Amino acid sequence: MPYLTLEDNTQLFYEDHGQGQPVLFIHGVMMSSKFFQKQVPYFQKNYRVLTVDLRGHGQSSKVEHGHTVAQYARDMKAFIEQLDLKDVILVGWSMGAFVVWDYINQFGRENIKATTVVDQSPSDYIWPGWDFGAFDFEAIKGVMQAIQEDQHGFNAEFIHGMYKEKPEQAEYDWVLEEMNKLPASIESTIVFNQTAVDYRDTLGNVTVPTLICFGSVGFFPVEAGAYIQERIPESRLVAFENSSHLLFLEETEKFNQTLDEFFSSL
Repeated sequence: MPYLTLEDNTQLFYEDHGQGQPVLFIHGVMMSSKFFQKQVPYFQKNYRVLTVDLRGHGQSSKVEHGHTVAQYARDMKAFIEQLDLKDVILVGWSMGAFVVWDYINQFGRENIKATTVVDQSPSDYIWPGWDFGAFDFEAIKGVMQAIQEDQHGFNAEFIHGMYKEKPEQAEYDWVLEEMNKLPASIESTIVFNQTAVDYRDTLGNVTVPTLICFGSVGFFPVEAGAYIQERIPESRLVAFENSSHLLFLEETEKFNQTLDEFFSSL
């Protein structure tokens, strides 16, 4: 199994399939690269498909430091440079979209050909005048406490919100297994950080073609996707009527074809 070692000796687990235009899939908080298992076989036929476990997640090092969106973005910069990737298409799901936006805020569009945002509002926090978040202060306080006191129970319940329809038991089981790989100390830290960040004022920094995919029910309304589309010049929005947060598992065929059409248009 391939690992990439960062300057602080953190090891990132990744998989690298296919050849050609590189496409890097970045997962959400508490998740892992395994969530893209239905994308890799499809896209590796025509693209170089890379999936990576962010530090602390999945099979990557369970280091207790560096768990901020900004550091995850720096990790992705190091990942791209060490693998000598050029003109990368970044696909960020959930917090992975934050990582994409933070990458661009820190490093610009260097080596980035296009981006795809998958079901993520520009901010998870419900700020004054901002209704497209997921947590207010009481909610995030409760989440932090639940993770620390009963991580397994919190994760087990959280899964239900990611699906529009109840998943098959086998799928539910592997999703929970992946989530439970993240130590509670890391989980509560990064959940808080990714809730506090806010990219509303910097979306205009994204100056590459962008596809925005949103589920019709779940954590964020499609209107949050429309907000993003209005602020990223070269972007388009596609709604997934039969999905919540896991579009690529719930509507796999539509998701893969939508991304493939976008990639082919670049």
